[in-house]
Amino acid sequence: MASTAAQFSGVRAPKIPFPADKRTPLDWSVAPVATHSQGGPTLLEPPMRAAAATGRLRLFVACDLRGAVRLHAHSAKTHRRLTTYDIRYPDCHQPYDAPLGRDATRLAFAEGVSLSLSAPPPHDSDFPGGPPALWIFAGPKAPPERRPVLLLDAPDGATSTPAADATDRVTALHRTLTGVGSLQPFGWMEGCVLDALYDLTVTFPGDGRARTALADHLAVYFPDGTLRYEDPRGRPADNRLYGIEATLPYAILAKLDLLNPAQARAVEAWRARADDEGCVKDVPTTAEGSYTVAYPMAAIAGTADPSLRELALRQLRLRRARLCTGDDIHLRLLPDGTHLYRNWARAYAWYLLGLVRTLTELGEEADTGGLWDEARRVAALALARRNAAGIWDSYLAEPETGTETCGSAGIAAALALGTEQRQFEARREGAAALRAWEVLAGNYLTEDGWLSGGSPSNKGGEELQRSGYRMLSGVGNGLMGQLGAALVRLGTVKDWTRP
Repeated sequence: MASTAAQFSGVRAPKIPFPADKRTPLDWSVAPVATHSQGGPTLLEPPMRAAAATGRLRLFVACDLRGAVRLHAHSAKTHRRLTTYDIRYPDCHQPYDAPLGRDATRLAFAEGVSLSLSAPPPHDSDFPGGPPALWIFAGPKAPPERRPVLLLDAPDGATSTPAADATDRVTALHRTLTGVGSLQPFGWMEGCVLDALYDLTVTFPGDGRARTALADHLAVYFPDGTLRYEDPRGRPADNRLYGIEATLPYAILAKLDLLNPAQARAVEAWRARADDEGCVKDVPTTAEGSYTVAYPMAAIAGTADPSLRELALRQLRLRRARLCTGDDIHLRLLPDGTHLYRNWARAYAWYLLGLVRTLTELGEEADTGGLWDEARRVAALALARRNAAGIWDSYLAEPETGTETCGSAGIAAALALGTEQRQFEARREGAAALRAWEVLAGNYLTEDGWLSGGSPSNKGGEELQRSGYRMLSGVGNGLMGQLGAALVRLGTVKDWTRP
């Protein structure tokens, strides 16, 4: 049963200046949430209508934060505790949900909500001097999909079957993907969503929602042909690329034949970051580059610059040599030879998805055969390392690290796309991709179409990735969209986009 949303009627926040070295994204309005000593609570004024239900209070972070904070929600007048958020190393556009019981929901409607941060003990804090303000999106210039909202569960007595619930949730996933709610920070995160939107336009050519969303997303970051965005730390990065993760969206620009000076900027950035062997990287060699560098290189090679073909293949070969040790795959190789993030689920996703998408763009030529063999090798390893549910843990074959849905969606998308190219077996890799879709859609999609159960971005290090901490994932939504579109094209999943 779908949930309903109740918007707060207004927001009142303490007057705290936005960090001077950063910029609010997209000119959307934001509000700080701070400790009481920094200026008092942020007040969410009651929604216009009352309701009796349980639900969730959702907030979207509006600026990167390099640490962990606890955000407390109380009723605005009687100061009764409603819920608490455990927020760790959030990215811009990251949503956070916290559950509300029936009494808490009633109080939120009757009084509004007071938000504040707590100052943890110095020995247990990323911010010894006290946490800085946490910035969230809040109206009126922020779109409704980004403002604080109460998401209400179905009323008591409403019934539904598991199959109907799963259908409603994947339809909601399409609705979320094809709206402003799917927008992510520019670079690898937004690129995952752009790939999903493009795949949906190919899979459902008569459905204009994905095509409109794709155009809208690109217009946000490329107004008038220029590139305007903030880097992962929230600093303005207009008309430059902060690193190799920022070049993934250029694959879609190439496929849409939107070649312009911004396109040349990606090629210049790759050449500037190539080492002596031609590996395009920042400081470490990373698995992300298979997807964020090799794949957009291949897309541009096919539409505008054939000289990039060999360079794209070189990215895959060098990463195979540098990141794979026996049956293990690592996310990073440091300059001193140290490998990090061994068999991390998203390292598998980036490595395998990069292989499959790059080789698909380049076509079936003699020089790609050995790399398809590598893709089949890694796919077989992934299948052998699934957990009991049929998806993947945060670190493959390490069940103590817990199921991780974002990496699972990425691995499954690669399996489905490789099956579509007839490089993988439908009865094996194709069936595994379908099983992952069923598990993720049936157990981890929220009623309004967000993938839950994802681990945060890796700026918190391996300790955080192994901790079992989970959250909603906009990147996971994009990877789910890629997976679902491929399965429709394979004929194993019915159209899940119909309202």
